[in-house]
Amino acid sequence: MDETKIKKLKELQDLYKTNVLSEAEYARMKQEILNTDSEPVTSSSSESEQQETRAQMVPKKSHKTRNIVIGVVALVLICGAAGVGYASLNHKPAIEPATSSKTSHASSSETASSSSESSASSEVKTENQANNLSDSQKKQINDEFLDWASDRAQMGNMAVGEWYFDHGAAGRGDWYANTPDGEVQVQDQGTPGKVAFPIHDIGGCVFFTDKNGITGREQIQRSFAENYSMMDQDKPITKYLLGDNGKVYELKLGDGEKTTTTSGFGEYGDDGQHGDYGPKETFEVSQDKDAQAELQRLIKKYE
Repeated sequence: MDETKIKKLKELQDLYKTNVLSEAEYARMKQEILNTDSEPVTSSSSESEQQETRAQMVPKKSHKTRNIVIGVVALVLICGAAGVGYASLNHKPAIEPATSSKTSHASSSETASSSSESSASSEVKTENQANNLSDSQKKQINDEFLDWASDRAQMGNMAVGEWYFDHGAAGRGDWYANTPDGEVQVQDQGTPGKVAFPIHDIGGCVFFTDKNGITGREQIQRSFAENYSMMDQDKPITKYLLGDNGKVYELKLGDGEKTTTTSGFGEYGDDGQHGDYGPKETFEVSQDKDAQAELQRLIKKYE
C-alpha cells in the first residue's frame, strides 16, 4: 500500500478516534480509500486528493458537530424540563413536612397537655391521698411516726411527745393551722366543717428539751393548766403536723418565747367565719426529708 493511502487511513482513523466520524462513516470512507487506484501519483495530485478527502470529511465533521450541539441543546432542554418538573413535584412535599411538623407540634402539645392534666390529676390525688383513712388508722400512723421520731429525738438529746395541740374552754368553731398549701383542720366541730378545709391532720408531735433530762418518746402529762411546763422554753421547741395530703409541716418555737399547746393554731368563729382567734404563726413544709419519707411510707402501708 502506497504512503498516500496509509497517510489518509491514519488521518481517517484519527478523526474516528476523536468521534468526528461515526463508525459507519469511518468504514465507508476507509473502503473508498482502499478502492482508490493504487498507481503512483504526483505530489500535487496527492495533495489535491488529500484536500478533496478533507473536504469530504469536513461536512461530516460539521454534521457530527451539529449533531453534538443539537444533542447538548436537547439535553439542556430535557434537564430544564426535568428540573421544573422536580421543583413542581417537590413543591407540595416542601409544604407537607411543615404541615407534618405542625401536626407533630400539635400532637406534642396535646401530649404535654395530657401529661399536664395527668400530673395535675396526680397532684390532686396526692393532696387528698389519706382522706379515706379511718380515725384508728390515723392513730396507728401517728403512733408509728412517734416511734420513728423518738430515735431522732434521742440522737439530738431531746424528747418528743404527741401533745402537739390542745386548747381550753373555747367556742364552737373548728381549729386549724395555716400552711403554704392552705388551712389544715386539726379539730372538727362542724363549723365550718371538714369539707371547708383542703387538708386535715393525721396527727403530729412536738420536739423539746425536757427540764429533767428525759430523752426519746415521753408520755407528757396532759394538764392544760400546767401545759408545757416540763419543757425548757429557752431552747428550741419544734412542732410537726402530719397532713392527710402526705406532707409534714413544721413550726419552730421556743428559744425564749412562751410556747403552749395552742401555739400555731387558731379557731373559726361560731358563725363558721374567720374570727379574732386565728393562728399567730404559720407552719412551713418541713425540710426534714426523712420525716417526709416516713409519713409517705406509713400512709401507703395503711391505704
